[in-house]
Amino acid sequence: MNNRMKTIQRKTWAVITLSVIVLLSWTSCGTSRKQALVPQEPKMLHILAVNDMHAAIDNFPRFAFIVDSLRALYPDMLLFSGGDNQTGNPINDQYSPKGLPMIELMNALRFDVSAVGNHEFDCGPEGFRLLLEKASFDFLCANLAPPTGKTYRILPNKTIKMPNGLTVGVTSVLAINTGGIPDTHPDNAVGFTFYDPFETASKQLAMRDRCDVFIYLNHLGFEEDMALAGQLPKDAADLIIGGHSHTKIDNEQFHHNILITQAENKLKYATLITVKVNPDGTKERHMKLLPVGKKGNEQATVRAMVDKYNDNPAMKELLAEATDEFTSYEQVGYLMADALRDGTKTEIALINHGGVRIEQLSKGGITVRDVYTMDPFGNESVLFKLTGHELKALFIAAWPLDEELPIYPSGLKTRYLFAPDGTVSNVELFMPDGTPADMDRTYTVAMNNYMASVYKYEHQDPGTGLFQPTAENMIRYLKALKTVPSYRNEQRVELKK
Repeated sequence: MNNRMKTIQRKTWAVITLSVIVLLSWTSCGTSRKQALVPQEPKMLHILAVNDMHAAIDNFPRFAFIVDSLRALYPDMLLFSGGDNQTGNPINDQYSPKGLPMIELMNALRFDVSAVGNHEFDCGPEGFRLLLEKASFDFLCANLAPPTGKTYRILPNKTIKMPNGLTVGVTSVLAINTGGIPDTHPDNAVGFTFYDPFETASKQLAMRDRCDVFIYLNHLGFEEDMALAGQLPKDAADLIIGGHSHTKIDNEQFHHNILITQAENKLKYATLITVKVNPDGTKERHMKLLPVGKKGNEQATVRAMVDKYNDNPAMKELLAEATDEFTSYEQVGYLMADALRDGTKTEIALINHGGVRIEQLSKGGITVRDVYTMDPFGNESVLFKLTGHELKALFIAAWPLDEELPIYPSGLKTRYLFAPDGTVSNVELFMPDGTPADMDRTYTVAMNNYMASVYKYEHQDPGTGLFQPTAENMIRYLKALKTVPSYRNEQRVELKK
C-alpha cells in the first residue's frame, strides 16, 4: 500500500474516532441534561392526631371509620395520641384490668405512638405497667424515669422511617405540678422521677439533625406549648402536637415558625396534619380540625368491640331519680359533697373541682354508670379535725393548686376575696344559715385522699383514712335518698373580685 493510501486511512480512522467520541459525549450530556430537567418530587407526611380521649370508647366506631377512610387516601398516615387516653368512662375505668378497653381499641386502630398523660397514672404503677405491655404502639415521655428496678415500656423519643424515605423524629414531655409530679394521686406516681419539661424538651433537640421532620408530641397544655415554641431556636421543630389543656385549635397556629395543634378532648375532634417536604428542604405545614363526635358511618368491627364492653348490667342499675337537671360542675360538686358528708357523718365535706368529672346530669334516673362517670378515680374518704383557721388555710392553699377554681363544700359556705394581682387574699367561712364560722372551733371535715395528700397547709390532725371509696359512698347515698332534689339555685361559693 502506497504512502498516500496509508495517509487517507489514518485520516478516515481519525474522523471516525472523533465522531464516536463526540457522539458519546452528546449522549452522555443528553442523559445528564435530561436527568437535571426531571424535578425531584416533594415528599408528603400525613398525621391524624387526637388528645385527651379520656376513655371515650363510644366514639371509637365513628373514629375508626374516619381513620379507615383517611388511610384509603393516605396509606402511610401516622396516628398519634397526645396522652390522657384513660379515665372518664366507667366501662373502661372499672374494667378488669382497669383501662384495658382503651388499649385494645387503640391497638385495633393501629395507633403509632402516644404521649404519656397524667391520667395514664390513674391505673396505679403496676396497672400502668400492664397496659404498657398490652399496647402494640409506643408510649413516649422524655422527662420521667421509672422506679428503680422496674421496666416500663416508655421511650424518650422515637424515629419513624416512612416508606417514601422521610425520617420522622418524635419526642414528648409531660406537665408536672408544683409538687413535682403529674396531676394524679401521689400514690400513683410512687417511685417515678420527673424532670423539668422545658429543660428536657431542649435536650431532645439533639435528635433534630437525624430527622427530616421533627415533632414534639406533648402533654403539656396549649399555653405551655406556646412558651416552649418561644424558647426553642426558630425552626428547631416542625410541629408541636399537644394535649392536657383540652384546647380546641381550629385554625393554624404558628409560633416561632412551629405549627401547634390540639383537638379538644373526648374524641370530639381529630386534627389532620399535612407536612410537605420540598426537595430543597423547605416545608409546608397545614392542619384541619375534623369533627368526630357527630353521628355518621361506623366501622363494624370496632362497633362490636364497644358493644361487648358496654354489655355490663351492673353499670345500668338505677339508684335514684333526679327531679331536675344538673347544668354545671358546681351543682354536681355540691351533690357529691353532700353524699360524702352524709356517708362520713361529719359536719363538713369538701370536694375539689378536679374531682368532679361531669358538668351535666340529666333529669330522671341516675345509674351506677353515672356515679363512676362523675367520680372515676377510686379515691377514698379521709376524716380530719380542723379548726376554722386551718380550714381557711386549706382553701387559700388549694386555690392555685386547683387551677384557680373553688372547692365545693357541704355544711359550709365560702367567700373568696382577691388581691389586685388576682391571688386569693382571704377566704371567709360561713355556716349554712349564713352566720360566720367560729374560727377557733374544731370541726369534723371529710375530703378525698387526693385532697388530703396534695394540699399543703398548717394543720395538726394528720387525718384518718376511712377505707371508704367515695364513689361507693355516693352509690349508697343515692340508694337511700331515692329522690334527688334540685340544685339549680344552690350557691355555697362566692367569688368576690
